[in-house]
Amino acid sequence: MFRKFRFEDRIYPDLNDIPMSTRFKLDRVGFQLEPKGWSRFSQEERRVLCHLSVRSQGEVDCYRDYLDFLLKKYKEKVAKRDPESTRQERSEWENLSRIPEMVYFRILKLKKLITPQEWIDLDDLERYVLFKLAQEKRNDDVFALAFEEFLPMTHLKTQRIS
Repeated sequence: MFRKFRFEDRIYPDLNDIPMSTRFKLDRVGFQLEPKGWSRFSQEERRVLCHLSVRSQGEVDCYRDYLDFLLKKYKEKVAKRDPESTRQERSEWENLSRIPEMVYFRILKLKKLITPQEWIDLDDLERYVLFKLAQEKRNDDVFALAFEEFLPMTHLKTQRIS
């Protein structure tokens, strides 16, 4: 399954950048692929990585095997994610009872609020995207676009910050 977000529309025609839904899959299989490595893959290979599913353990193994095949084919090195770090990150964005501090403060920076119920109502991929984009300091505009896509302005409370 390839989930496309409106805030990433510009990257879909040629897939020169790694879409967030594919970054989610890469994290799921324990790899951190740099843009340089991604750009070495053909457009068809990028599309396969975008479309393959990682819902079951068998799908995760298949995705990992295909990625290993591509990395060997292009003699590309990739960083394997530290399993403990991955577990820690995942525990933050999967936690429905607490909005990650980093996400909460990025939303406040937009002069908006998110309620605990709105956080719960987001799906795993949406929470993952907000969490990852909140970590990237340079992506204020992208974070704002993703936030507005997942929680349309009609559902948000505006907060005045002096």
